Amino acid sequence: MHPLSPAVVNVLASVAQVNILEPHQSVPQSIAIGVSRLSELFTRGSQGTSTAYFEDPLLRASYLFYYLPVNLSKVQLLLDELQPVFPIVPNEEFRVLDLGGGPGTGALGTLDWCHSTSLPPPSSLRMTVVDHSPQALRLCAELWQTYNEAYNGTTIPPLQTVEHNLERSLPLHIRTVGGEKGYDLIIVQNLLSELFIGSSDPIGQRTTLLEALLECLGAEGSLMLIEPALRSTSRALHLVRDKLLARQHCSVYSPCLHDASCSALVKPDDWCHEERKWEAPDWIGQIDKKVGFIKDALKFSYVILRKDRKTLVPRNADYHRVVSELRVMKGEKRVWLCDETGRSEIGRQDKERSTSNAPFDDWHRGAIVRVSEIVRLDRKGRPATVGRILSSGSAEVVRPV
Repeated sequence: MHPLSPAVVNVLASVAQVNILEPHQSVPQSIAIGVSRLSELFTRGSQGTSTAYFEDPLLRASYLFYYLPVNLSKVQLLLDELQPVFPIVPNEEFRVLDLGGGPGTGALGTLDWCHSTSLPPPSSLRMTVVDHSPQALRLCAELWQTYNEAYNGTTIPPLQTVEHNLERSLPLHIRTVGGEKGYDLIIVQNLLSELFIGSSDPIGQRTTLLEALLECLGAEGSLMLIEPALRSTSRALHLVRDKLLARQHCSVYSPCLHDASCSALVKPDDWCHEERKWEAPDWIGQIDKKVGFIKDALKFSYVILRKDRKTLVPRNADYHRVVSELRVMKGEKRVWLCDETGRSEIGRQDKERSTSNAPFDDWHRGAIVRVSEIVRLDRKGRPATVGRILSSGSAEVVRPV
């Protein structure tokens, strides 16, 4: 669970020029209307073609109060996952690229996260944001400067912004900033599904773009790809992942426990996504009630790629990743697991509950688990569609989320 920091809340209120800091203060109805209008724009596919709404004070404030906190929190959750492998070298720059970053959500999220952890220290950040929209980049610079002014006791290097159409090429400036060392972190959030939509091979062109980004990544750097938790956008991300891995340009740090083909692509109706607990600000809940949305959890699809083969947990054939909710059924509970052999469903009947397999009750989407003695045969010795955990078996959570 990753609450929004007071620093970010203050910055959003200052830039939006709307006071949301007083306890139990009601969100203006105009903000809820703005969120509803933005939702209609994004649903119609306008998000990738125009960001003129940043010029409208109401829509800009609505975006800052609703969409930016959600996306920023997703980035910070994944920074928590990456912290153990960040290449921190004293007196050296930590180079970050926020590609297609819009108002610099990834940039602001990283800056704020560094303030809370000091790993790396904010003074070492060298942040570059690339986007096609001048309106978005102006807002990005304003957010960065406002945050910087609030922490005038800490030296924060200037933000570098680059206006560029990424469907044409990677700007030379990206390679120049990355230099020989390369970037330590590249964030690509809610961008891939908006690129090359009219192309005859959008997956191929997105893969080519990411191959170029991997060339800009440092030897110990991370490429963070985040997409909406929709079937179409998630499956497109899975396809790009598979193409990159097949060409052996990188390996998966998380969430996958393997570099084999994505098993969510085997069936046309499957996809893999996250649903992480989130301590949402009070005003988010107020807006949800007004417009009929639900943001009680952070939902997204992602993959983090690296070139040094480091992984979130050690590769282990006994590890599985839970890719569904724990489903409570009559007389039993079930989940879907994913590993290098594919997806499989397992369950435990209530009558088989024991001390050794009791942790099965705490399994949840995204957790990495280990289990023993799964019986995959029915009473007649035929292959069963659901594996069963017996009372003599064990179940454990290796790493929760």
